[in-house]
Amino acid sequence: MRRSLLIIPLLCLPFASSALADQPSKGSPAASASASAAPAVAEPAKTDAAVAAQELFDQGIKLMEAGKFAEACPKLEASNKAAPAPGTTINLADCYERTGRLASAWAKFLEAEPYFRNRTPPDPRADIAKTRAEALYPKLSRLTIDVPAASRVPGIVVKRDGDAVDDSQWGTGLPVDPGKHVVEVSAPGKESWKWEAEVGAGGATVSVPVPVLKDAPSAVPTATTAPDTGMPLQKKIAIGAGAAGVAGLVLGGVFGGLTMGKVGDSNKSCVKQSDGTFRCDAAGAQLRDDAKGLSMISTVGLIAGGVLAAGGVVLWLTAPGSPPASDANTHPPKVARVWIAPVVGPTTGFAAGGHF
Repeated sequence: MRRSLLIIPLLCLPFASSALADQPSKGSPAASASASAAPAVAEPAKTDAAVAAQELFDQGIKLMEAGKFAEACPKLEASNKAAPAPGTTINLADCYERTGRLASAWAKFLEAEPYFRNRTPPDPRADIAKTRAEALYPKLSRLTIDVPAASRVPGIVVKRDGDAVDDSQWGTGLPVDPGKHVVEVSAPGKESWKWEAEVGAGGATVSVPVPVLKDAPSAVPTATTAPDTGMPLQKKIAIGAGAAGVAGLVLGGVFGGLTMGKVGDSNKSCVKQSDGTFRCDAAGAQLRDDAKGLSMISTVGLIAGGVLAAGGVVLWLTAPGSPPASDANTHPPKVARVWIAPVVGPTTGFAAGGHF
């Protein structure tokens, strides 16, 4: 495949000469001998991915020849992603090295070496890739992510630049390209932790200790109706009944006073007879009728007010105390049952009873 080419201007001569195409060039003696030894076989049609990979590879090589390595590397990366090929991988490794990404270059040389090594006969580029990787190894910068035992909570996840770091690699200086590297740590029920580490070039070593993760804030509890641990309901009813009773007594008193006033006024127009009855003129009779109506309202108000006031007192005295908050649900307070009724007869008043 054409993408196995390694451009001569970029590498030393032994590397360049060994990176020629896997197939001999047309018109060469090797090509003629090969053609006479075997019938011609048509090349299989390339897939869309292979066509795209070849185009990206060609663009990357041209950029490298122009010394534009920062632009060339992404082209070669895209080519290798579309259709991986060892020739592209070894050229990408060379591009990485020339842009200072030594750890990436080292990894790609190591990746390409076995592909060439396993060919029959072995491709000389295997030794070149190995030599280049060995030369880079002492120059690699390293980043150590140290996770102490106290920080190793269940479910902890450690990431470097978005990729998970296995616990077998914790505490080990791993090769990284110079520049910024983001370390992120998370765990269930804990606050996430993030750190940006700046790693220098030329074999620099940086260690990032992971702290003990803080507990995450508790989830907001679902709103529930708390048990009423204040004044019992019976006492609240007692207060209401008492207030209504007082109002009834006041009303009865007011209308009682009006009744007495009407009666006093009527006495001026009425004469008491020997049989105890009164003989009144028209005005006096009207005042007497008005007094009877006011008297009825006063009587009802006094009776109702007295009943309600007395009932409020009974309810208050028989109401249970407020239970402890912890027992409000499991042991609800007992409610007294009370009955109150007016009594009409020779003696007007009320009667009350019940069980507690």
